[in-house]
Amino acid sequence: MVRPGAQLARLPGAVLLAHRAPRRSLWRQVLLSIVVTNLLLVFLALVIYLGRHAGT
Repeated sequence: MVRPGAQLARLPGAVLLAHRAPRRSLWRQVLLSIVVTNLLLVFLALVIYLGRHAGT
């Protein structure tokens, strides 16, 4: 017999998060998107910096 929790564990994190806290999910999604965007910008700047100074 499969437990209800085992089926719930296969769902994506966003769906699981929406079921837990429907009021804070939007705020958490916005905050997560800002953090991911900042990480991508830092990574891109690091790649450009290393790319320019690698040949010298």
